[in-house]
Amino acid sequence: MKPDYKWLALLVTSLGMLVGVLNGSTLIIALPTIMLDLKTTLIGVMAPLVVYMLVTTITAPVWGRLADIYGRKRLYIAGLVLFIIGSLLCGLSVDIVQLTVFRVIQGLGGAILVANSTIIITDAFPRGELGRANGLLSMIMAAAFVVGPILGGILTLVDWRLNFYFNLPIGLAALYLGARYLREPDFPRLSTEPFDYPGLGFFTVAVMSLLVYVGIGVVPGYFSPVMLATLGVFLVSLGLFIWRESRYSHPLIDLSLFRIRIVAFGQLSVFLNAIARGSVMILLILYFQGIWGLDPLMASVLIAPLAIGLVVMGPVGGILSDRYGSRLISTVGLIISLVGLAGLALIRYDTPYMWIALAMLVNGIGSGLFQSPNTSAVMAAVPPERRGITSSVRSLLGNLGAVISMSIAMPVLIGTVSMDQIMEMFVVGGTNMPVGIQEAVTGGIAFAFVVSTGLTALAVIASAMRGTDLKGTLRRDTETPQQA
Repeated sequence: MKPDYKWLALLVTSLGMLVGVLNGSTLIIALPTIMLDLKTTLIGVMAPLVVYMLVTTITAPVWGRLADIYGRKRLYIAGLVLFIIGSLLCGLSVDIVQLTVFRVIQGLGGAILVANSTIIITDAFPRGELGRANGLLSMIMAAAFVVGPILGGILTLVDWRLNFYFNLPIGLAALYLGARYLREPDFPRLSTEPFDYPGLGFFTVAVMSLLVYVGIGVVPGYFSPVMLATLGVFLVSLGLFIWRESRYSHPLIDLSLFRIRIVAFGQLSVFLNAIARGSVMILLILYFQGIWGLDPLMASVLIAPLAIGLVVMGPVGGILSDRYGSRLISTVGLIISLVGLAGLALIRYDTPYMWIALAMLVNGIGSGLFQSPNTSAVMAAVPPERRGITSSVRSLLGNLGAVISMSIAMPVLIGTVSMDQIMEMFVVGGTNMPVGIQEAVTGGIAFAFVVSTGLTALAVIASAMRGTDLKGTLRRDTETPQQA
């Protein structure tokens, strides 16, 4: 019997998402090893990670818009090709500059995969099954988060370059299956609509100036003349972008979609949650490998509870949202996530592991309950021909929030002790450093978790304000989305 197309679409997109998520989680484990092998600093080794996130953030609305214009399958295949080429080149890098440049290519491919996966799934599944489909996708992503750090620890012990080479067989399998089985939806594409290049220019300037202000503003001071000028550039470019998009007939980002209440507050909660959780994993890796002085494999094993909750609760959240709607399940998920982050905010250099593991598990459970219901509700609330840009905005806000999160967390951490002391910690192990240094670094990590807890509280409010949506089993694509 011929397989149902919707399950083939889920398989192909799952493989694409799998390499993207695995690549991120394995690479974080390898960062200290890459730092020492390529003879760079903590700031230097963060560049490939941040550049990848910058590329995926800035280009996110581009791929969603192009998917609506030219088709989902064509763009998804192109994303797989770019990701495979980028992975190969990253593995061949001989210095941190090459690695950073090649991560740009990989980031372009990854951005296409992430933006188009949700679109393809939404097109393939009926609304009454969309929560379950996104829940399964969340489970696969969460499983990658569980396996990724452990796999990264094993690969890094052999050669950190294997963290890039392992993408190749999975990516090639996804490329073959995607080319053979994926198909375009039967509703008309927007191929006659022009692309909004001026809007993209304003958007890029706004994002870059915001990240510069947030990321390095702590060094010269946020109220210094140069930082105030940077903030001014952000505000002006953001204003021009909104002006352009609200008046242009074929905008890069259709701002009218935010008039749909579920979309507006669902996307806002994604953004706030991304800022809250974006730096959680890397802070914990720095804690285990720096403060505790563990090797990459052991650190990866200890961080596993962060994703176990996602694996368990991702499908559950999707099933519950199909039955009870997104607002209750997503909001409860964020509340549980908040409790987990609050537990991590109490971390000290000598905190028992069981406390840290419990906090990570609770945070993962909450995230699992939040993600799939929220995604399903937002994507189901827009017309089919606008799902591309809606998915891209979701990816954009998630990536932007993660970059902002690291831009806030890293200066806080580095500001606690000197760069030389941080480097020495990774060489000799945190337990061999003076207690005062251990306390200072851990204090910076704990403060970052305090900020994350506060931001999650705001995300809870945003999620609760989305209003109610119809039960998944009763929805039909012809129904009108709830308006604000």
